Amino acid sequence: MTTPDLIVLLGYFVLLQLVGFVAGRGQKDSADFFSGKHTLPWWVISASIVAAETSSLTFISIPGLAYTGDLTFMQLAFGYVVGRIIVAFVFLPAYFKGNIETVYAFLELRFSISMRRIAAVLFQITRLFGTGVRLYATALPLSLISGWSITTSILVFTLLTLPYTFFGGVRAAMWVEFIQTAVYLAGAFAAVFVLQVSGVDLGSAPAEKFRFLASGFTNGWTSFFAQPFHITAGIIGGALLAISSHGTDQLIVQKSLACRNLKDAQKAMITSGILVDLQFLLFLIIGVWLFVFFKGATFPVSDNIFPTFIIKHLPAGLVGLVLAAIFATGQSTLSATLSSLASSTLLDIFPNYAKNDERRRLRLSRILTVLWAIAIMLIALIFTDQKNPVVVIALKLASLLGGGIVGLYILGFLQFRQLPALVGFLASATGMAAIAFFSPLAWTWYVPTGLIFCLVPAFALQLALKVSRSPHESA
Repeated sequence: MTTPDLIVLLGYFVLLQLVGFVAGRGQKDSADFFSGKHTLPWWVISASIVAAETSSLTFISIPGLAYTGDLTFMQLAFGYVVGRIIVAFVFLPAYFKGNIETVYAFLELRFSISMRRIAAVLFQITRLFGTGVRLYATALPLSLISGWSITTSILVFTLLTLPYTFFGGVRAAMWVEFIQTAVYLAGAFAAVFVLQVSGVDLGSAPAEKFRFLASGFTNGWTSFFAQPFHITAGIIGGALLAISSHGTDQLIVQKSLACRNLKDAQKAMITSGILVDLQFLLFLIIGVWLFVFFKGATFPVSDNIFPTFIIKHLPAGLVGLVLAAIFATGQSTLSATLSSLASSTLLDIFPNYAKNDERRRLRLSRILTVLWAIAIMLIALIFTDQKNPVVVIALKLASLLGGGIVGLYILGFLQFRQLPALVGFLASATGMAAIAFFSPLAWTWYVPTGLIFCLVPAFALQLALKVSRSPHESA
């Protein structure tokens, strides 16, 4: 990297820490640390949602998907908007009415504290692995540029993210994420500008590169269920995945609950879906443009395509900006995850800890933030030898238990008893584990399938319990 690149990059890191510390001043209790006392405007929270879910995977992996394929990933993005609309008008009203601290407190209201803790632990496990994948994806370009090992890169990246999250909590994280959204979009448009002035004509790409709709029946019903990106799997799978991640996952719901009121939360949620769709389209188009730029050259790992372009073909100064953009996406996800994991651990697992001593609760909140950061770093090292696009690995992990979790909340809305709900969830988890290991089913069908596996036995058991009780009740 040149001196201008280093100046841009260092300036970005200094700005983040300053904003984080200023935004997090005056915190006195854990409620302020985890919710920001509901003082943030909805448009900041909407940008924060976008930044938290975008991560470095969007910046690095999505262009690689278009480079090696086409634009059919957009079908999944269409489903994301549908899912968020459902979350905004079905899930969020129930959460605000219940005045809950975490999304899993809803399960305690409907079932029991045990169900709340089970869901929280599952969230922590899946989020731990998913964020570990994302951390690795962000450390990859740092390793390529600096010559450091992946281990060193992961450590450096985490140490640059932890301070403002540790001191500032969710309010600092969301203001920083608002800035990070602007930074990574500026980085993306900088790459587009360089591709434009380089004389590479996007229109010269093969026509099939611009295909964004697919029926899924290329090879009949086999491909319909084995192919992840087609309109049916995209809309249904994407919508249910969005319901899982934005309606039942503390990472995003924590942000929605930080809004001033329900109306603001709904606006933030729906707007974030529209912005994410536009982002996906932008990064996919960059991938097609890179295909023309590199003349279809093959790369050992598709996640290396965009970083290679950044390192070798961007002018001085812009390299630093685009690298800051990659770090922005990765840091936003990591900081949001640390905050949500710490909040879930304290509020869901140890809700009564030092109940009358807010200083101790705030201290534990910060300690938990550090411990989760260490755990995520360790998980990130597991994925250093992966050859598949990292975004696909992360989405598979998120989808595996997603259907069962969504099923629990649906059963909660329907006032089911705890036993049928628990049996349904366990059936879903067991069935999805078998499918993941022994079936060619595409991962976009994981959430719909898991939901069916949850609801069918739950409804059957609920009906059986009613039938078995009816003679006694009528006597």
